[in-house]
Amino acid sequence: MKVYKSDYTVKQLYKDTYAITDSGLGQGKVFMYLLVGKEKALLVDSGFGLLDLKAIIGSITDKQVICVCTHGHVDHALGACQFSQAFIHSKDFDVYRKHSSPELLNEMATKGLTLKPGKSKLNNPSYINLVEKMVKKSYPELKSLDDIKHFDLGERIITWYHVPGHTQGTIAFIDKSNSTAFDADACAPGAWLFLDESSPLPLYLEELKKYQAFLKEQGINKRYVGHSGKALREKYLGQLIRCTEIAISKPKKGIKMKTLLGNARIVFAGGSLLFCKRHEDEV
Repeated sequence: MKVYKSDYTVKQLYKDTYAITDSGLGQGKVFMYLLVGKEKALLVDSGFGLLDLKAIIGSITDKQVICVCTHGHVDHALGACQFSQAFIHSKDFDVYRKHSSPELLNEMATKGLTLKPGKSKLNNPSYINLVEKMVKKSYPELKSLDDIKHFDLGERIITWYHVPGHTQGTIAFIDKSNSTAFDADACAPGAWLFLDESSPLPLYLEELKKYQAFLKEQGINKRYVGHSGKALREKYLGQLIRCTEIAISKPKKGIKMKTLLGNARIVFAGGSLLFCKRHEDEV
């Protein structure tokens, strides 16, 4: 019988910067990023919460860890409960509460986000144990980072930039000294824009263009996202902008798909793809 467990990997991206993957419930890897300064460390996103993050990070650094979440979804924020200092944008408080609720966690585990798990998986004791571990855990409120301008890690300053769209509280963390942004699901290839908490496409397009201009102004030439460990260059953001423009101009274009969190149409265009609301579901 197959044994299901939450697994991880650690990879150094560049000096004092690491990518930690979380396999969660086997529904796709999510990437967290550990940024280490002379005095403190910053963990960008915290996965599904099934890993012992303190032990994993302890094998890398013994510095105090501050946890920050790019947004409140289940695969990015549930591990934050392991840290005494954990922050999220206040506009994602409600999203975090929903995604840490026993009701949604149970539904996600039994129905899957996009594909329903097979009977053998649902009846597997090790999988059932993983689900119970998530559902029964206590997920306290996170602190607001709205009024925090930056995090001083000791000779390393990390700032943040608000990129509403995927959710209204989605943010990117900026490591200007290394010309790098960590923006998770904000504008990754295959961005999800069909959720209740997502922006309408015209507003999302506006924010993407603002973010693109900001990155250029700050000299940021690479981005790390939530579900790929590869550094993305500027062209990928440009491709997503083009894809969004086409999705707006052709509202019936795309492949229909049902997910646990809503109905989507998948638009392939401009060298990118976008999961957005169906024409009939647009408000």
